[in-house]
Formats: sequence, structure tokens, C-alpha cells
Amino acid sequence: MSSAIATLAEEQLHGAAARDPSPHDVTVRKLFLVLHGKYGNVFAGKFATGELNDEGKDKGVLAALRVWASALAKYPGPIIELAAERLKASHPEFPPSLPQFEKLCDAAMPRQTVAELEGWKRLPAPEAKPVTVELEPLGDGKDWARVIVARVAAGDTTVRHAALQYAREALGLEGRQRQEVQQQDNPQVSQTKGGGQ
Repeated sequence: MSSAIATLAEEQLHGAAARDPSPHDVTVRKLFLVLHGKYGNVFAGKFATGELNDEGKDKGVLAALRVWASALAKYPGPIIELAAERLKASHPEFPPSLPQFEKLCDAAMPRQTVAELEGWKRLPAPEAKPVTVELEPLGDGKDWARVIVARVAAGDTTVRHAALQYAREALGLEGRQRQEVQQQDNPQVSQTKGGGQ
């Protein structure tokens, strides 16, 4: 890739035929204007050779423009613009070099998952349909729990584990209430501790 960039710079310096600018080249030209506006001739002077083309533009600056455009072609325009906005914080006094600006662009790129990087296809969402059960309500305030337990018993996989646990506790099938039910059924278990003879 570096030989391709060197060829671009060489063509620009020695007057190869001009090509029509791509939309990406226009973005990089705007970037150069922004960088020149923020840093003045400190930025443009890094590239100026003093040799002008037929249009009166410095060939060194044009060569740098083509090199930057080629190197930044892998980034979409909005990413380049976002990186340019972040220059105030990262480079307040001196303009960035091309590798430094590429790092800003890399940091502005949205993060990708391993699946996206590897090109894996997404699996379709599972089709889980809730199971409806019909129970005769007892009116004791625990009908909701009976419905949840019955749905799970009927094979419903959409019930959350916590909902099932709360329903089982409400019905006395596990947890503290189960111990209370056992104590009521077996009075020997409910003897008091420590106060014996």
C-alpha cells in the first residue's frame, strides 16, 4: 500500500494527468481546509514545496492531499468529520500527522462484534409462543401463581425463572413458606431452641 501512496504523491509532484475528485477526495479537501483553519501555516507548511502547478497550487500540498485521501479512504466521511471535531482535545497546539489522524478515525469508528468482524450471519429469533392454561380461580389471591406454575408444567418456555420462583414461593412449594407449612404439618419440628430442661 505504501508504494501505491508513493506513486500518487509522485504523480502529483511531477504533473500526471489530473483526475476527477471523488466524493471522498472532497471530504479530505474539506479536512485540509479545517486543519489549515485551525493550525494555519503550521499545517500547510509541513507539505509546501514552493513548486507550483499550472493552476498556481503548491504541488507538495496537493501530493499530501492525495496521500491523505488514499490513506483515509477506508473511513466514511462522517467518521473523518468526527475525528476532525475531536482535534481540539487531542491536538490543541500542533496539527496531527497522518498516522495520528488515522488513530483518531479508528477511535471514532463504531465498535464491531466478533460475529460482525467474522461475517457470521444472525440466527432467526426463536419463536416462543406462550402456553395458555385454564384454571378455575380459587379467589385466594394466589391464582396468578397457579397459572404460572401450570404454564411451566405445560411446557411454556417464555416464563422467566424469577417469576416461576416467586410463584412457587407464593404457593408454598419452596422457600420460607414451605418451611412454615412443614412446621404446621409436623409440630415436633417447631420446638423452641435453647429454653429446654
